[in-house]
Amino acid sequence: MNAHTEPTSPRRLLRRAEVMDRVGLSKSTLYSRISSGTFPKPVTLGSSVRWVESEVEGWISERVSERDHTAQAGGMSGGTSSGGTGCPLAA
Repeated sequence: MNAHTEPTSPRRLLRRAEVMDRVGLSKSTLYSRISSGTFPKPVTLGSSVRWVESEVEGWISERVSERDHTAQAGGMSGGTSSGGTGCPLAA
């Protein structure tokens, strides 16, 4: 190892089924989000693909942070307002 190389921590690659299980997205939603740039791109290994575990975990952490920030900034969306304007959800 030369002086300019940082030591790397071991990386684990996840199969699509593992990713889908961790994030709770269907295959089509997963690939749609990859196409739109809102989910980490997979690594191609021959005819299969894998996701870097740390990138998937980072994506999950971002969603949790967004949720927590939204909750601190004024609550959760989708509920009824106190203004009596009615339920925002369609029946």
